[in-house]
Amino acid sequence: MNCPDCKEKLDRYVDRELNSTEVLEVQLHLEGCPDCMDNYEFQSHLKRLIKHSCDCDTAPPAFREKLRQILS
Repeated sequence: MNCPDCKEKLDRYVDRELNSTEVLEVQLHLEGCPDCMDNYEFQSHLKRLIKHSCDCDTAPPAFREKLRQILS
């Protein structure tokens, strides 16, 4: 695998959407490529930050109820 191939698959790797063969290919490339590893670590960290930020807020109960009524 080369860097452009790794870059193309990195989002799906971070999201755990690759098959086992592709996972192994990306992992092997990351082990030998500091630039791609840096990119992976950045994307992985960003995903965790976004997930944490989104987990903290919930819509107010009145809003959720009104939305349920609209969607029903």
